[in-house]
Amino acid sequence: MTAGAPTRLYLGCYTAGSGCHGQGISVFERGEIDEPWRLEQVAGVSDPSFLALTEGAVHAVSETTAGRVVSFTVSAGQLVPASVAASGGSSPCHIALDPASGAIVVANYGAGTLAVLSADAFDEARVARVLPLPGGSGPVVDRQEGPHTHSVTATPWGTLLLADLGTDRLVEVRVDPITLEPHFVAVHPMPSGSGPRHLAWWGSSLLVAGELDGRVHVMSYTDGVLEVDYSVASYDVRVNHGTGEALLSHIEVYHERVYVAVRGRDTVAVLAKPESAAPETNRLTLVGEVPCGGRWPRHFAIAPSLEGADLYVANQMSDTVSILALDAITGIPRRAMSLIETGSPSCVVFA
Repeated sequence: MTAGAPTRLYLGCYTAGSGCHGQGISVFERGEIDEPWRLEQVAGVSDPSFLALTEGAVHAVSETTAGRVVSFTVSAGQLVPASVAASGGSSPCHIALDPASGAIVVANYGAGTLAVLSADAFDEARVARVLPLPGGSGPVVDRQEGPHTHSVTATPWGTLLLADLGTDRLVEVRVDPITLEPHFVAVHPMPSGSGPRHLAWWGSSLLVAGELDGRVHVMSYTDGVLEVDYSVASYDVRVNHGTGEALLSHIEVYHERVYVAVRGRDTVAVLAKPESAAPETNRLTLVGEVPCGGRWPRHFAIAPSLEGADLYVANQMSDTVSILALDAITGIPRRAMSLIETGSPSCVVFA
């Protein structure tokens, strides 16, 4: 087995409650890296659209009107139900661990709130500490009528950044490690109509995937303020893909390259710095855009493989996870070499 190559993966999938085809959290395993993935278990949860792992536990948001956080422990390779808690708002779509406080943090998209909960999977009495985002709106009328928390990302200095797609802002919050109460730190504006969705750190720079404007925004942090240095398109308008829409979803950095999933075009874009660029032009540029191997790439994850690394893409509308090998030299994904069939996948997490 190649060092670091995963033998187990968890897939969050949209279910019948939202008109989709998944049955819950699907658990896949393989014995060796060159063996096919096999379905080992399906844990029934309504719309577990995003997952987070802590030691010995798997936590999922149930992206429903009621909003729930469902936790499982892992015993003998099986997910065992442990607890269910209110998520602190409607339509939770993202969940993560806050390294500074050790708490679970949840982005409630519909309600426009942040919720903080104990990471104890066995805590049946978990109570969400809820922080509503500041009011506001954006120019995209059907998507930005009010705050919509889309993701939560930790900063190197111990705070959290909430991507508010509805108001084109990053809201910075700190969680008290004793009480788990969240408190506002700052609000950082983004370009109008950008619709910030997912974030990733690239060295000291923050990369923000603009769901609504199709651009990656590169931000720097100075004296408590995050500002956009520049923005770069995630696709080439001269090349037609899919429906032509460009709704960004997940963004991730791997070996100095930036990968972005582009729904509508159904592609994965790759951005990098030119190797010979002068310091004043040393900016990210689009170096490749390839079909993702399915429809509506909602999320992806990168894992070591026999040839270097593979990109696993959750294609929500084609009921597949496509596996694309990354070129060892350019880092650009090749055509999908295999598929994992599963209903309406929305999130890929390796154990």
